[in-house]
Amino acid sequence: MDIGGANLKAIKLNVSNGKIYAEKIIREYFPVWILGRSGVVEGLKKLKESIDPSPNYIVSTTMTAELSDLFRNKSEGVRFIVETVEKVFSDASHKFYVNDKSKLVECSEAYKNPLEIAAANWAASAWLISKKLRNCIFIDIGSTSTTIVPIVNGEINVRGYTDPEKLVYGELVYLGVLRTNICSIVDKVPYKGLLARVSSEKFALSGDVCLVLGKISVKDYTTETADGRGRSVRECLDRLSRVPCADNEILNDYEILEIARYVYESMVFRVFEALVQARSRIASLGYNPSIFKVCTAGLGSFLAKEAAKRAGFKDIVDVSSIYGKKISHILPAYAAALMALEVLGK
Repeated sequence: MDIGGANLKAIKLNVSNGKIYAEKIIREYFPVWILGRSGVVEGLKKLKESIDPSPNYIVSTTMTAELSDLFRNKSEGVRFIVETVEKVFSDASHKFYVNDKSKLVECSEAYKNPLEIAAANWAASAWLISKKLRNCIFIDIGSTSTTIVPIVNGEINVRGYTDPEKLVYGELVYLGVLRTNICSIVDKVPYKGLLARVSSEKFALSGDVCLVLGKISVKDYTTETADGRGRSVRECLDRLSRVPCADNEILNDYEILEIARYVYESMVFRVFEALVQARSRIASLGYNPSIFKVCTAGLGSFLAKEAAKRAGFKDIVDVSSIYGKKISHILPAYAAALMALEVLGK
């Protein structure tokens, strides 16, 4: 499982005759800050029912939900999630948690060192990618954030292990393709041949931009919208028109689309900027970053590809071409499961 603050992702794997089969993949909107603690418990209970685990099953978990302001701090969040997993899946033969060193630990250690478990889903994905690609930069863009992990000579080569550290080192960009508030991406937008400063209200989200530009489908837009209305192109355009305090009478659809294009280019630049940091780091180690492969994953893989091209990378592969599109969108959960199988020698 990957228990996120906004999405719950899970995969059920079955091992038979030495082969691994994916029986079920789940990705659902899971707004922890709205659900509350009881909602998190109920959500995991429903997940268990849906997964319908076989006897003698194993649970391997990674998480980012501990960052939610539902909890006073990350330690409290990690311990609550660990306790909940232990209770809901009490009949599992083994229960593991991914730490920031790409290792699996059991309940006691997770409870003792919660900050090593916090937001370690990147460590699961990086562990998996490092087994496939020797020199690469892994980019995972989801609904909320962007993870960037350099892999050098088959080893995960990060400088940041906590979210604040990763934000400093360019290994985390708090930008996603669904939930990011437009006013946190740009401070102005094109307006009738000029540039208008934007409102700081939550009028529109990155999901509105990506949908009207055809980057995602209505089905992909799984999170709540800024105004609680629907996810049609018309409704997305209406929300975007409010960013410069206008509306759909003051701006025509062509004008609103130009706003969307401007915001999208700014999104690409935000990821590009972090990739330049990664290139600089690789170059400082004595390697030519241009020969590194880029591996993209997540719902926002299209954004990762564009940013990587502009940053000078030419060899770009999507995780979906290796594991399939569905697994690409829940990669940390899949990686956590494989880590458990390796630990137990399955």
